[in-house]
Amino acid sequence: MAHKIMGDRFISRTQSAWHNIARRIFKEDEVLTAEEAMREVAGDVEFYRSPIYFDTPSGERAIIADKSAVVRKPTIDDPRPLVLGIATESWQATSYTDLARPLNDLSKTYKVETAGLLEDGGLAFLCFRGEDWDVKGDAMRSYFAANFSLTPGKGHKVFHSPTRIVCWNTNTMAQGQATINLSIPHSADALKRIELASRLVTQFVEMKDKAQAIFEAFADRPVTTKEVDAILYAAFELPALPPKLRLIKQTLTEIESQAFKKALTPDLLMDLQKAQESYDRQTDNALRLREVARDRFEAFEPANLRGTVWAAYNAVTEVADWREGRNADQSALFGSRANEKGRAYEAAMSMIGAR
Repeated sequence: MAHKIMGDRFISRTQSAWHNIARRIFKEDEVLTAEEAMREVAGDVEFYRSPIYFDTPSGERAIIADKSAVVRKPTIDDPRPLVLGIATESWQATSYTDLARPLNDLSKTYKVETAGLLEDGGLAFLCFRGEDWDVKGDAMRSYFAANFSLTPGKGHKVFHSPTRIVCWNTNTMAQGQATINLSIPHSADALKRIELASRLVTQFVEMKDKAQAIFEAFADRPVTTKEVDAILYAAFELPALPPKLRLIKQTLTEIESQAFKKALTPDLLMDLQKAQESYDRQTDNALRLREVARDRFEAFEPANLRGTVWAAYNAVTEVADWREGRNADQSALFGSRANEKGRAYEAAMSMIGAR
């Protein structure tokens, strides 16, 4: 399932999530520390290291000295032991509640919003609600989040994002939109590093203030139709003509190209036809996305910000983040959709005279 929550191991403050899975929905005024929240969703989840053996050519069993398997112990949700991966000697087995403890001070200032367990117990998350803010009346929300991964090779992360985390999809999106993203390896000093990360929240606030200033400049700047086109065209670029088609179009006249095609073998002709069809589909898709974004721009809410750089930029981010289709779950972090938003942002920045 797309949300990837293990059993019902998810809790939330006041508001239920789209997937309607929750062990508990707690009240707005309830005080919950990071450690307490993590204990609710992952307090019984434990891990251990197991030796890795192999058979030698002589039939004897030998052990790999510098590596071991990381195994999640059986739980109520899953009675089987589960191998999460192979780790070196530097990997440290730590409980999720221990990893959350250094963030208890953070939870005194920022309320725990959600907590959950993902990936068969290999990843736990905490999401804290930051201070709400707005861009000329357009409401914004801010969240601080921590991912604790006991899957070898992934490490832990503490980051700031505008996205509330309730599942795998939103976790991925939040990381992609994070203004600061701190990675912490599985090492002996991981707890100290997490504690240090929690003390850097002042930097998150500074980043929010900087972003707010830029976004307010977007909101103050009216755009012409040509400038809207510049933002939309930058985001949703037309594809480059495939080399094999470009060669024909650049070196042959229309009459010559038709004669050339007739001289091709069926396989080569089919190959060219497939390249043309693929190019046409990509072109049609880019044109369609531009039109969808233009509609979002014209109907932007709040209405007082229509016709601004802010409206044009948000039209792109909305289409990039929320449209269905290929790689939609990871669009904020990987691939073409993240690039769409980046190109729109650069085009918008150029219109307010900032880089």
